[in-house]
Amino acid sequence: LKNFPRHISTVLGIETSCDDTGAAVVTNSRTILGEALKSQTRMTVRFGGVLPTIASQLHAENIHHVVDAALHNSGLSWNNLSAVAVTVKPGMAFSLKVGVQFAKELTTTHGLPIIPIHHMEAHALTAMLTDEGGGHSLLALARGLEDFLLLGTSRDISPGECLDKVARRLRLSWLNNGQFAECAGGQAIEILARNCPEGIPGIQLPTPRSRDRDCDFSFSGIHVAADRLISQLEQSKGTDLSTPQKLDLTQLSAICASVQTAVTRHLCRRLQRAVEFCARERLLPVVSGGVGSNLFIRGALARIANHYGMRLVAPPPRLCTDNGVMIAWNGALLHDAGLRIINDSTHVDFSPTAVLGEDIRDLVRKANIKVKPLKLTSRAPP
Repeated sequence: LKNFPRHISTVLGIETSCDDTGAAVVTNSRTILGEALKSQTRMTVRFGGVLPTIASQLHAENIHHVVDAALHNSGLSWNNLSAVAVTVKPGMAFSLKVGVQFAKELTTTHGLPIIPIHHMEAHALTAMLTDEGGGHSLLALARGLEDFLLLGTSRDISPGECLDKVARRLRLSWLNNGQFAECAGGQAIEILARNCPEGIPGIQLPTPRSRDRDCDFSFSGIHVAADRLISQLEQSKGTDLSTPQKLDLTQLSAICASVQTAVTRHLCRRLQRAVEFCARERLLPVVSGGVGSNLFIRGALARIANHYGMRLVAPPPRLCTDNGVMIAWNGALLHDAGLRIINDSTHVDFSPTAVLGEDIRDLVRKANIKVKPLKLTSRAPP
């Protein structure tokens, strides 16, 4: 077994907030010792979305193996661990319950403290793991481990949910004999959008809330507009674009590119306003969460950062989606700082909903900042 001095915080993290079962062992010195992940993407695609009861059942079936694999891959024993960190909020109640209960059992059995983790805080701080300089759909300024300023959040659905809904409408999982059967909807749209020829007429979607000078998001309008566009194309061509056997790949790629571009443009405009609002602060933009795994969106946000003379810090795509590494890392930081360390796990509970930090969205709105949108094409940014 590897020998680590006790002053290093070595934490096992457990993530079960949605439909991926993740676990990892990470130290406060930015070392990922071991990790494991069991994805439910295939089942999610098969059922057309995440079913809470099915997701929790699969978590219960997978969590023992995933945690054992992460610990085995780390080369450590339970005696080498400082604590167990677990996602407690926000997320799907049934899924959170599986992870929290299992973490409680582990801490009781092995005499370890438990550290409750806020899922979105963990996403926001992941960049600190992969970049020493180093923000659900929301814009926040991280000033410390437990000190966040909320500049904007989604008023309806997340960008990932928007992309997934469009992918289901187009039945992309059935395309090309199941080419995308194991791909999340957003990933399938990103792949198809890469093949979109420039200049296809009539494939344009509006940017939501373009007249509202705040940092809040709204992606349901993009979904509705995309659904309307698909229906119009079906009627004009006399073709059911949702039937895999009759799909026009060129047209399909154009639809995917249009949706992806609309989502990206909306994110970029909000980020521009957030950066200008925080101009007096030393703000380093951070992209994480599932949206950060989309390379087209990541490239566009990097252009925004470059425009303002900043550098975009983004974790590797695999660490942008839900995973145990970000939970373990957040736990290691908190343990090192002596925060949220709970020795009696009976005091730990889960919550499906949670806010992130201090809400200063009204201040952003009152600032009435007008931004000049940067040009964005449907092709991937350089």
